[in-house]
Amino acid sequence: MDAFSAVVVMTTLLLSPLLALVVQMLRQQIVHNKPTPPEPTPIPLVGHLHLLLKKPLHRILADLAARHGDVFSLRFGSSRVAVVSSAPVAHVCLGALDVTFANRPRLPSGMVLSYDWSTMGHANANYGPYWRHLRRITTTEISSADRVRHFADVQMQEARAMARRISRVPLGPGGRALVDLKPRLFEMIMNIMLNMICTRTCPPSDEQDGTRMEVSEEARWFMATAEETIELTSTVWDFLPAPARWLDVGRGGPAVAAPASKQEKRLVEGHRETKKGAEVTRRRVVGVLLELQKEDSEACTDQLIHSLCISALEAGTLSSAYTIEWAMSLLLNHPEVMKKARDELDACAGKPERLIEAADLPNLPYLRCIILETLRLYPVVPLLVPRESSADCTVSGFHVPRGTMLLVNTFVINRDPGTWDEPETFLPERFEDGRSEGKMAISFGLGRRRCPAEKLGMQMVGLALGTMIQCFDWERVGTELVDIAEGSGLTLPKKVPLEAFCQPCDSMVDLLSRI
Repeated sequence: MDAFSAVVVMTTLLLSPLLALVVQMLRQQIVHNKPTPPEPTPIPLVGHLHLLLKKPLHRILADLAARHGDVFSLRFGSSRVAVVSSAPVAHVCLGALDVTFANRPRLPSGMVLSYDWSTMGHANANYGPYWRHLRRITTTEISSADRVRHFADVQMQEARAMARRISRVPLGPGGRALVDLKPRLFEMIMNIMLNMICTRTCPPSDEQDGTRMEVSEEARWFMATAEETIELTSTVWDFLPAPARWLDVGRGGPAVAAPASKQEKRLVEGHRETKKGAEVTRRRVVGVLLELQKEDSEACTDQLIHSLCISALEAGTLSSAYTIEWAMSLLLNHPEVMKKARDELDACAGKPERLIEAADLPNLPYLRCIILETLRLYPVVPLLVPRESSADCTVSGFHVPRGTMLLVNTFVINRDPGTWDEPETFLPERFEDGRSEGKMAISFGLGRRRCPAEKLGMQMVGLALGTMIQCFDWERVGTELVDIAEGSGLTLPKKVPLEAFCQPCDSMVDLLSRI
Protein backbone atom coordinates (compact mmCIF):
# COMPACT_ATOMS: atom_id res chain seq x y z
CA MET A 1 0.00 0.00 0.00
CA ASP A 2 1.50 3.38 -1.02
CA ALA A 3 1.64 6.36 1.30
CA PHE A 4 -1.35 8.12 -0.34
CA SER A 5 -3.61 5.08 0.06
CA ALA A 6 -2.58 4.69 3.67
CA VAL A 7 -3.46 8.33 4.36
CA VAL A 8 -6.90 7.87 2.73
CA VAL A 9 -7.61 4.75 4.79
CA MET A 10 -6.50 6.36 8.05
CA THR A 11 -8.50 9.51 7.34
CA THR A 12 -11.60 7.47 6.57
CA LEU A 13 -11.25 5.45 9.76
CA LEU A 14 -10.79 8.57 11.84
CA LEU A 15 -13.60 10.57 10.23
CA SER A 16 -16.24 7.77 10.02
CA PRO A 17 -17.26 7.98 13.71
CA LEU A 18 -17.36 11.77 13.44
CA LEU A 19 -19.53 11.62 10.32
CA ALA A 20 -21.85 9.09 11.98
CA LEU A 21 -22.20 11.40 14.97
CA VAL A 22 -22.98 14.35 12.70
CA VAL A 23 -25.62 12.33 10.82
CA GLN A 24 -27.20 11.23 14.10
CA MET A 25 -27.29 14.81 15.36
CA LEU A 26 -28.86 15.99 12.11
CA ARG A 27 -31.48 13.25 12.35
CA GLN A 28 -32.33 14.23 15.88
CA GLN A 29 -32.54 17.86 14.82
CA ILE A 30 -34.94 16.92 12.02
CA VAL A 31 -37.04 14.89 14.44
CA HIS A 32 -37.09 17.70 16.97
CA ASN A 33 -38.19 20.08 14.22
CA LYS A 34 -41.20 17.87 13.43
CA PRO A 35 -44.31 18.82 15.35
CA THR A 36 -45.99 16.37 17.67
CA PRO A 37 -49.75 15.81 17.47
CA PRO A 38 -51.85 18.40 19.28
CA GLU A 39 -53.20 17.41 22.67
CA PRO A 40 -55.75 18.68 25.17
CA THR A 41 -54.45 20.38 28.30
CA PRO A 42 -53.26 17.59 30.61
CA ILE A 43 -53.69 17.30 34.36
CA PRO A 44 -50.32 17.26 36.17
CA LEU A 45 -48.97 13.75 36.90
CA VAL A 46 -51.97 11.83 35.48
CA GLY A 47 -52.11 13.51 32.06
CA HIS A 48 -55.43 12.62 30.43
CA LEU A 49 -56.03 9.49 32.51
CA HIS A 50 -59.30 10.91 33.78
CA LEU A 51 -60.79 10.38 30.30
CA LEU A 52 -60.79 6.62 30.93
CA LEU A 53 -63.27 7.19 33.73
CA LYS A 54 -65.78 8.72 31.30
CA LYS A 55 -68.08 6.44 29.36
CA PRO A 56 -68.22 5.58 26.54
CA LEU A 57 -64.62 6.36 25.65
CA HIS A 58 -65.10 6.33 21.86
CA ARG A 59 -67.61 9.19 22.21
CA ILE A 60 -65.22 11.18 24.41
CA LEU A 61 -62.44 10.73 21.86
CA ALA A 62 -64.83 11.71 19.05
CA ASP A 63 -65.49 15.02 20.78
CA LEU A 64 -61.74 15.59 21.20
CA ALA A 65 -61.14 14.80 17.52
CA ALA A 66 -63.71 17.46 16.56
CA ARG A 67 -61.62 20.02 18.47
CA HIS A 68 -58.05 18.83 17.85
CA GLY A 69 -58.17 17.12 14.46
CA ASP A 70 -57.93 13.63 12.99
CA VAL A 71 -54.63 12.95 14.79
CA PHE A 72 -54.08 14.07 18.36
CA SER A 73 -52.13 12.81 21.34
CA LEU A 74 -52.93 11.98 24.94
CA ARG A 75 -50.96 10.92 27.98
CA PHE A 76 -52.28 8.14 30.16
CA GLY A 77 -49.97 8.53 33.12
CA SER A 78 -46.49 8.15 31.65
CA SER A 79 -47.77 6.40 28.49
CA ARG A 80 -48.01 8.29 25.20
CA VAL A 81 -51.15 7.69 23.13
CA ALA A 82 -51.87 8.71 19.53
CA VAL A 83 -55.54 8.77 18.51
CA VAL A 84 -56.44 8.49 14.81
CA SER A 85 -59.95 9.39 13.63
CA SER A 86 -59.80 9.39 9.82
CA ALA A 87 -59.75 6.55 7.32
CA PRO A 88 -56.78 7.82 5.22
CA VAL A 89 -54.53 8.20 8.27
CA ALA A 90 -55.69 4.85 9.67
CA HIS A 91 -54.78 3.17 6.37
CA VAL A 92 -51.29 4.66 6.61
CA CYS A 93 -50.81 3.49 10.20
CA LEU A 94 -52.15 -0.02 9.53
CA GLY A 95 -50.83 -0.27 5.98
CA ALA A 96 -47.56 1.47 5.14
CA LEU A 97 -46.60 1.54 8.84
CA ASP A 98 -48.12 -1.86 9.63
CA VAL A 99 -44.87 -3.43 10.87
CA THR A 100 -44.05 -0.37 12.97
CA PHE A 101 -47.46 -0.62 14.67
CA ALA A 102 -47.66 -4.43 14.77
CA ASN A 103 -46.97 -4.76 18.51
CA ARG A 104 -49.48 -4.67 21.35
CA PRO A 105 -48.94 -2.50 24.44
CA ARG A 106 -47.93 -4.60 27.44
CA LEU A 107 -50.70 -3.57 29.80
CA PRO A 108 -50.60 -5.16 33.27
CA SER A 109 -54.14 -6.52 33.00
CA GLY A 110 -53.13 -8.40 29.85
CA MET A 111 -50.40 -10.23 31.76
CA VAL A 112 -52.97 -11.66 34.16
CA LEU A 113 -55.81 -12.29 31.74
CA SER A 114 -53.94 -13.71 28.74
CA TYR A 115 -51.30 -16.19 29.91
CA ASP A 116 -48.56 -13.54 30.11
CA TRP A 117 -49.63 -11.90 26.84
CA SER A 118 -49.57 -15.20 24.96
CA THR A 119 -53.05 -15.16 23.41
CA MET A 120 -54.21 -13.61 20.15
CA GLY A 121 -57.19 -11.70 21.47
CA HIS A 122 -56.06 -9.43 24.33
CA ALA A 123 -53.45 -6.63 24.28
CA ASN A 124 -50.95 -9.43 24.22
CA ALA A 125 -48.56 -11.28 21.94
CA ASN A 126 -46.08 -8.94 20.25
CA TYR A 127 -45.28 -9.23 16.57
CA GLY A 128 -42.58 -11.84 16.04
CA PRO A 129 -42.04 -15.59 15.53
CA TYR A 130 -44.42 -16.64 18.34
CA TRP A 131 -47.19 -14.35 17.08
CA ARG A 132 -46.72 -15.58 13.49
CA HIS A 133 -46.95 -19.16 14.77
CA LEU A 134 -50.23 -18.37 16.55
CA ARG A 135 -51.57 -16.53 13.52
CA ARG A 136 -50.77 -19.40 11.16
CA ILE A 137 -52.57 -21.92 13.36
CA THR A 138 -55.54 -19.58 13.77
CA THR A 139 -55.96 -18.88 10.07
CA THR A 140 -55.52 -22.49 8.95
CA GLU A 141 -57.19 -24.47 11.73
CA ILE A 142 -59.84 -22.16 13.21
CA SER A 143 -61.07 -19.58 10.72
CA SER A 144 -60.05 -20.75 7.24
CA ALA A 145 -62.72 -20.91 4.54
CA ASP A 146 -62.61 -24.72 4.68
CA ARG A 147 -63.18 -24.73 8.45
CA VAL A 148 -66.06 -22.27 8.12
CA ARG A 149 -67.72 -24.54 5.52
CA HIS A 150 -66.88 -27.65 7.55
CA PHE A 151 -68.89 -26.41 10.53
CA ALA A 152 -71.71 -24.68 8.64
CA ASP A 153 -74.13 -27.41 9.71
CA VAL A 154 -73.21 -26.84 13.37
CA GLN A 155 -74.00 -23.14 13.01
CA MET A 156 -77.31 -23.96 11.32
CA GLN A 157 -78.27 -26.49 14.03
CA GLU A 158 -77.55 -24.05 16.85
CA ALA A 159 -79.48 -21.22 15.15
CA ARG A 160 -82.45 -23.58 14.85
CA ALA A 161 -82.05 -24.76 18.44
CA MET A 162 -82.25 -21.15 19.58
CA ALA A 163 -85.37 -20.62 17.46
CA ARG A 164 -86.90 -23.78 18.95
CA ARG A 165 -86.25 -22.60 22.51
CA ILE A 166 -87.68 -19.15 21.79
CA SER A 167 -90.81 -20.70 20.23
CA ARG A 168 -91.41 -22.62 23.48
CA VAL A 169 -91.28 -19.57 25.76
CA PRO A 170 -94.71 -19.20 27.43
CA LEU A 171 -96.88 -16.58 25.76
CA GLY A 172 -98.01 -13.52 27.67
CA PRO A 173 -100.81 -11.02 27.04
CA GLY A 174 -101.65 -10.67 23.37
CA GLY A 175 -100.27 -14.12 22.56
CA ARG A 176 -96.68 -12.88 22.52
CA ALA A 177 -93.56 -14.00 24.38
CA LEU A 178 -91.18 -11.53 26.04
CA VAL A 179 -87.61 -12.48 25.11
CA ASP A 180 -84.33 -11.26 26.58
CA LEU A 181 -82.17 -11.64 23.50
CA LYS A 182 -78.55 -11.17 24.63
CA PRO A 183 -78.14 -14.33 26.74
CA ARG A 184 -79.90 -16.42 24.10
CA LEU A 185 -77.66 -15.08 21.36
CA PHE A 186 -74.59 -15.61 23.52
CA GLU A 187 -75.57 -19.21 24.28
CA MET A 188 -76.06 -19.94 20.59
CA ILE A 189 -72.69 -18.50 19.55
CA MET A 190 -71.03 -20.15 22.56
CA ASN A 191 -72.37 -23.54 21.55
CA ILE A 192 -71.11 -23.05 18.00
CA MET A 193 -67.63 -22.12 19.19
CA LEU A 194 -67.48 -24.95 21.75
CA ASN A 195 -68.60 -27.44 19.14
CA MET A 196 -65.93 -26.22 16.75
CA ILE A 197 -63.28 -26.30 19.46
CA CYS A 198 -63.92 -29.40 21.53
CA THR A 199 -66.99 -31.51 20.59
CA ARG A 200 -69.37 -30.23 23.24
CA THR A 201 -72.06 -27.65 23.79
CA CYS A 202 -72.94 -25.40 26.69
CA PRO A 203 -74.38 -27.15 28.64
CA PRO A 204 -73.69 -30.72 27.50
CA SER A 205 -76.57 -31.78 25.30
CA ASP A 206 -79.34 -33.10 27.55
CA GLU A 207 -82.42 -31.90 25.72
CA GLN A 208 -83.19 -34.79 23.42
CA ASP A 209 -86.91 -34.08 23.76
CA GLY A 210 -86.33 -30.41 22.86
CA THR A 211 -88.23 -29.12 25.88
CA ARG A 212 -85.62 -26.72 27.31
CA MET A 213 -86.58 -23.09 26.76
CA GLU A 214 -84.38 -21.11 29.16
CA VAL A 215 -80.74 -20.13 28.82
CA SER A 216 -78.45 -22.50 30.72
CA GLU A 217 -76.68 -21.35 33.88
CA GLU A 218 -73.35 -22.36 32.36
CA ALA A 219 -73.94 -20.10 29.36
CA ARG A 220 -74.84 -17.22 31.67
CA TRP A 221 -71.63 -17.81 33.64
CA PHE A 222 -69.57 -17.83 30.43
CA MET A 223 -71.22 -14.60 29.29
CA ALA A 224 -70.62 -12.82 32.61
CA THR A 225 -66.99 -14.01 32.68
CA ALA A 226 -66.33 -12.92 29.08
CA GLU A 227 -67.86 -9.49 29.66
CA GLU A 228 -65.89 -8.98 32.86
CA THR A 229 -62.70 -10.06 31.14
CA ILE A 230 -63.26 -7.55 28.33
CA GLU A 231 -63.95 -4.86 30.93
CA LEU A 232 -60.69 -5.65 32.75
CA THR A 233 -58.43 -5.71 29.69
CA SER A 234 -58.09 -1.94 29.54
CA THR A 235 -58.76 0.03 32.70
CA VAL A 236 -57.47 3.22 34.24
CA TRP A 237 -55.41 1.15 36.68
CA ASP A 238 -53.23 -0.14 33.84
CA PHE A 239 -51.57 3.25 33.69
CA LEU A 240 -51.11 3.98 37.38
CA PRO A 241 -47.90 3.36 39.37
CA ALA A 242 -47.35 -0.25 40.41
CA PRO A 243 -48.63 -0.01 44.03
CA ALA A 244 -51.97 1.48 42.95
CA ARG A 245 -52.14 -0.84 39.96
CA TRP A 246 -51.84 -3.88 42.17
CA LEU A 247 -55.07 -2.96 43.94
CA ASP A 248 -56.99 -3.80 40.77
CA VAL A 249 -54.89 -6.28 38.86
CA GLY A 250 -54.08 -8.26 41.99
CA ARG A 251 -57.76 -8.78 42.76
CA GLY A 252 -60.09 -8.39 39.81
CA GLY A 253 -57.88 -9.94 37.14
CA PRO A 254 -57.01 -13.26 38.81
CA ALA A 255 -60.53 -13.53 40.21
CA VAL A 256 -61.80 -13.70 36.63
CA ALA A 257 -58.83 -15.39 34.96
CA ALA A 258 -58.39 -18.31 37.39
CA PRO A 259 -61.84 -19.94 37.00
CA ALA A 260 -61.88 -19.19 33.27
CA SER A 261 -58.46 -20.82 32.89
CA LYS A 262 -59.62 -23.90 34.80
CA GLN A 263 -62.69 -24.15 32.59
CA GLU A 264 -60.59 -23.96 29.42
CA LYS A 265 -58.25 -26.66 30.72
CA ARG A 266 -61.24 -28.89 31.50
CA LEU A 267 -62.48 -28.47 27.94
CA VAL A 268 -59.08 -29.41 26.48
CA GLU A 269 -58.58 -32.38 28.80
CA GLY A 270 -62.15 -33.51 28.21
CA HIS A 271 -61.52 -33.61 24.48
CA ARG A 272 -58.23 -35.44 25.06
CA GLU A 273 -60.09 -38.14 27.00
CA THR A 274 -62.86 -38.29 24.40
CA LYS A 275 -60.30 -39.01 21.72
CA LYS A 276 -58.86 -41.82 23.81
CA GLY A 277 -62.22 -43.44 24.43
CA ALA A 278 -63.81 -43.27 21.00
CA GLU A 279 -63.21 -42.30 17.43
CA VAL A 280 -63.94 -38.64 16.74
CA THR A 281 -65.63 -38.27 13.35
CA ARG A 282 -65.15 -34.51 12.97
CA ARG A 283 -61.80 -32.76 13.45
CA ARG A 284 -62.22 -30.13 16.14
CA VAL A 285 -59.73 -27.37 16.82
CA VAL A 286 -58.41 -28.97 20.01
CA GLY A 287 -58.00 -32.28 18.21
CA VAL A 288 -55.98 -30.65 15.46
CA LEU A 289 -53.80 -28.86 18.02
CA LEU A 290 -53.23 -32.07 19.99
CA GLU A 291 -52.11 -33.76 16.78
CA LEU A 292 -49.69 -30.90 16.16
CA GLN A 293 -48.47 -31.31 19.73
CA LYS A 294 -47.62 -34.95 19.07
CA GLU A 295 -45.52 -33.88 16.09
CA ASP A 296 -43.74 -31.06 17.95
CA SER A 297 -44.51 -30.63 21.64
CA GLU A 298 -42.38 -27.48 21.92
CA ALA A 299 -44.09 -25.69 19.03
CA CYS A 300 -47.61 -26.56 20.27
CA THR A 301 -47.59 -26.49 24.06
CA ASP A 302 -50.56 -26.88 26.40
CA GLN A 303 -50.33 -23.15 27.12
CA LEU A 304 -50.61 -22.34 23.42
CA ILE A 305 -53.63 -24.64 23.06
CA HIS A 306 -55.34 -23.08 26.07
CA SER A 307 -54.59 -19.54 24.89
CA LEU A 308 -56.01 -20.19 21.42
CA CYS A 309 -59.17 -21.63 22.97
CA ILE A 310 -59.57 -18.56 25.18
CA SER A 311 -59.11 -16.22 22.20
CA ALA A 312 -61.66 -18.05 20.06
CA LEU A 313 -64.27 -18.28 22.82
CA GLU A 314 -64.00 -14.75 24.15
CA ALA A 315 -63.49 -12.91 20.86
CA GLY A 316 -65.99 -14.96 18.87
CA THR A 317 -68.91 -15.06 21.27
CA LEU A 318 -69.33 -11.50 22.52
CA SER A 319 -68.62 -9.81 19.18
CA SER A 320 -71.15 -11.89 17.22
CA ALA A 321 -73.82 -11.78 19.93
CA TYR A 322 -73.51 -7.99 20.25
CA THR A 323 -73.74 -7.53 16.47
CA ILE A 324 -76.97 -9.55 16.24
CA GLU A 325 -78.44 -7.68 19.21
CA TRP A 326 -77.63 -4.33 17.59
CA ALA A 327 -79.09 -5.50 14.26
CA MET A 328 -82.35 -6.60 15.91
CA SER A 329 -82.56 -3.28 17.79
CA LEU A 330 -82.20 -1.35 14.54
CA LEU A 331 -84.72 -3.58 12.73
CA LEU A 332 -87.30 -3.11 15.49
CA ASN A 333 -86.90 0.65 15.06
CA HIS A 334 -87.20 0.29 11.28
CA PRO A 335 -89.96 -2.27 10.60
CA GLU A 336 -89.94 -1.48 6.88
CA VAL A 337 -86.38 -2.83 6.70
CA MET A 338 -87.44 -5.93 8.66
CA LYS A 339 -90.25 -6.55 6.17
CA LYS A 340 -87.94 -6.16 3.19
CA ALA A 341 -85.53 -8.68 4.73
CA ARG A 342 -88.42 -11.11 5.43
CA ASP A 343 -89.58 -10.88 1.82
CA GLU A 344 -86.07 -11.70 0.62
CA LEU A 345 -85.84 -14.69 2.97
CA ASP A 346 -89.24 -16.01 1.89
CA ALA A 347 -88.32 -15.66 -1.77
CA CYS A 348 -85.05 -17.54 -1.20
CA ALA A 349 -86.20 -20.38 1.06
CA GLY A 350 -89.85 -20.65 0.14
CA LYS A 351 -92.77 -20.02 2.47
CA PRO A 352 -92.81 -22.09 4.64
CA GLU A 353 -90.92 -24.92 2.95
CA ARG A 354 -87.65 -24.78 4.91
CA LEU A 355 -85.38 -22.69 7.11
CA ILE A 356 -82.41 -20.92 5.60
CA GLU A 357 -79.05 -22.65 5.40
CA ALA A 358 -75.47 -21.42 5.08
CA ALA A 359 -75.62 -22.09 1.34
CA ASP A 360 -78.42 -19.51 1.05
CA LEU A 361 -76.40 -16.59 2.41
CA PRO A 362 -74.80 -15.59 -0.94
CA ASN A 363 -78.37 -15.32 -2.29
CA LEU A 364 -79.47 -12.95 0.49
CA PRO A 365 -77.76 -9.67 -0.47
CA TYR A 366 -80.14 -7.43 1.49
CA LEU A 367 -79.53 -9.42 4.68
CA ARG A 368 -75.81 -8.82 4.16
CA CYS A 369 -76.48 -5.11 3.65
CA ILE A 370 -78.27 -5.03 7.02
CA ILE A 371 -75.30 -6.67 8.75
CA LEU A 372 -72.80 -4.30 7.10
CA GLU A 373 -74.86 -1.25 8.02
CA THR A 374 -75.12 -2.51 11.59
CA LEU A 375 -71.33 -2.91 11.75
CA ARG A 376 -70.88 0.57 10.27
CA LEU A 377 -72.98 2.21 12.96
CA TYR A 378 -71.92 -0.08 15.81
CA PRO A 379 -68.55 -1.68 15.01
CA VAL A 380 -67.60 -4.72 17.06
CA VAL A 381 -64.57 -2.85 18.42
CA PRO A 382 -65.21 0.93 18.35
CA LEU A 383 -61.56 1.58 19.16
CA LEU A 384 -59.47 -1.04 17.38
CA VAL A 385 -57.50 -3.18 19.83
CA PRO A 386 -54.55 -0.92 20.73
CA ARG A 387 -51.23 -1.20 18.92
CA GLU A 388 -47.83 0.16 19.89
CA SER A 389 -45.06 1.64 17.78
CA SER A 390 -41.78 -0.29 17.81
CA ALA A 391 -39.83 2.63 16.29
CA ASP A 392 -40.08 6.38 15.79
CA CYS A 393 -42.28 7.24 12.82
CA THR A 394 -44.18 10.06 11.15
CA VAL A 395 -47.99 10.03 11.00
CA SER A 396 -49.75 12.75 9.00
CA GLY A 397 -46.68 14.98 9.36
CA PHE A 398 -46.45 14.49 13.13
CA HIS A 399 -43.58 12.84 14.96
CA VAL A 400 -44.71 9.71 16.86
CA PRO A 401 -42.03 8.31 19.20
CA ARG A 402 -41.28 4.66 19.76
CA GLY A 403 -43.49 3.07 22.42
CA THR A 404 -46.57 5.18 21.59
CA MET A 405 -49.93 3.44 21.94
CA LEU A 406 -52.13 3.78 18.83
CA LEU A 407 -55.92 4.03 19.12
CA VAL A 408 -57.94 4.00 15.88
CA ASN A 409 -61.48 5.29 16.41
CA THR A 410 -63.51 3.22 13.93
CA PHE A 411 -66.72 4.55 15.47
CA VAL A 412 -65.86 8.05 14.19
CA ILE A 413 -64.43 6.83 10.88
CA ASN A 414 -67.62 4.90 10.08
CA ARG A 415 -69.73 8.03 10.65
CA ASP A 416 -67.56 10.47 8.70
CA PRO A 417 -69.88 12.73 6.65
CA GLY A 418 -67.06 13.13 4.13
CA THR A 419 -67.31 9.40 3.37
CA TRP A 420 -70.97 8.53 3.99
CA ASP A 421 -74.22 10.23 3.03
CA GLU A 422 -76.52 10.63 6.05
CA PRO A 423 -73.93 8.94 8.27
CA GLU A 424 -76.16 8.81 11.39
CA THR A 425 -79.05 7.13 9.53
CA PHE A 426 -79.64 3.37 9.41
CA LEU A 427 -79.75 2.81 5.66
CA PRO A 428 -78.81 -0.72 4.48
CA GLU A 429 -79.51 0.27 0.88
CA ARG A 430 -76.23 2.23 0.82
CA PHE A 431 -74.44 -1.13 0.35
CA GLU A 432 -76.63 -2.47 -2.45
CA ASP A 433 -74.38 -1.17 -5.22
CA GLY A 434 -71.45 -3.17 -3.83
CA ARG A 435 -69.07 -0.20 -4.00
CA SER A 436 -69.49 0.95 -0.41
CA GLU A 437 -68.44 -2.36 1.13
CA GLY A 438 -64.76 -1.53 0.67
CA LYS A 439 -65.15 1.42 3.02
CA MET A 440 -65.97 -1.06 5.80
CA ALA A 441 -62.57 -2.76 5.74
CA ILE A 442 -61.36 -0.74 8.71
CA SER A 443 -64.06 -2.25 10.96
CA PHE A 444 -62.22 -5.58 11.02
CA GLY A 445 -58.77 -4.03 11.33
CA LEU A 446 -56.11 -3.89 8.62
CA GLY A 447 -52.73 -5.42 7.92
CA ARG A 448 -51.15 -8.18 9.95
CA ARG A 449 -53.53 -7.70 12.87
CA ARG A 450 -56.72 -7.87 10.76
CA CYS A 451 -59.38 -10.05 12.37
CA PRO A 452 -58.76 -13.60 11.08
CA ALA A 453 -62.33 -14.74 11.84
CA GLU A 454 -64.22 -12.23 9.69
CA LYS A 455 -65.79 -14.87 7.41
CA LEU A 456 -66.74 -17.09 10.34
CA GLY A 457 -68.35 -14.18 12.17
CA MET A 458 -70.29 -12.96 9.14
CA GLN A 459 -71.66 -16.46 8.51
CA MET A 460 -72.70 -16.99 12.16
CA VAL A 461 -74.38 -13.59 12.30
CA GLY A 462 -76.09 -14.11 8.93
CA LEU A 463 -77.54 -17.51 9.85
CA ALA A 464 -78.74 -16.41 13.28
CA LEU A 465 -80.22 -13.09 12.18
CA GLY A 466 -81.83 -14.63 9.09
CA THR A 467 -83.39 -17.44 11.14
CA MET A 468 -84.82 -15.00 13.69
CA ILE A 469 -86.37 -12.80 10.99
CA GLN A 470 -87.70 -15.78 9.06
CA CYS A 471 -89.31 -17.58 12.02
CA PHE A 472 -90.83 -14.83 14.18
CA ASP A 473 -92.88 -11.67 14.12
CA TRP A 474 -91.06 -9.17 16.35
CA GLU A 475 -92.43 -6.10 18.14
CA ARG A 476 -91.02 -3.46 20.45
CA VAL A 477 -91.92 -3.48 24.11
CA GLY A 478 -94.13 -0.42 24.32
CA THR A 479 -94.58 2.36 21.79
CA GLU A 480 -91.20 4.04 22.25
CA LEU A 481 -88.24 3.26 20.02
CA VAL A 482 -85.67 0.74 21.24
CA ASP A 483 -82.93 2.47 23.24
CA ILE A 484 -79.79 2.45 21.11
CA ALA A 485 -77.39 4.05 23.60
CA GLU A 486 -73.95 2.43 23.64
CA GLY A 487 -72.36 0.81 26.65
CA SER A 488 -68.63 0.84 27.32
CA GLY A 489 -65.72 -1.54 27.00
CA LEU A 490 -63.26 -2.87 24.45
CA THR A 491 -66.25 -4.23 22.52
CA LEU A 492 -69.50 -2.31 21.99
CA PRO A 493 -72.45 -3.64 24.01
CA LYS A 494 -75.82 -1.96 24.23
CA LYS A 495 -76.24 0.12 27.36
CA VAL A 496 -79.74 -1.34 27.82
CA PRO A 497 -79.98 -5.02 26.81
CA LEU A 498 -82.65 -5.73 24.22
CA GLU A 499 -85.98 -7.22 25.18
CA ALA A 500 -88.67 -7.72 22.56
CA PHE A 501 -92.03 -9.37 22.05
CA CYS A 502 -92.18 -12.16 19.51
CA GLN A 503 -94.45 -14.90 18.27
CA PRO A 504 -93.92 -17.54 15.59
CA CYS A 505 -95.03 -16.49 12.14
CA ASP A 506 -98.27 -18.21 11.19
CA SER A 507 -96.54 -19.93 8.30
CA MET A 508 -93.75 -21.19 10.58
CA VAL A 509 -95.69 -22.70 13.50
CA ASP A 510 -95.73 -26.21 12.07
CA LEU A 511 -92.11 -26.09 10.92
CA LEU A 512 -90.89 -24.85 14.31
CA SER A 513 -92.73 -27.69 16.04
CA ARG A 514 -90.70 -30.18 14.02
CA ILE A 515 -87.15 -28.88 14.54
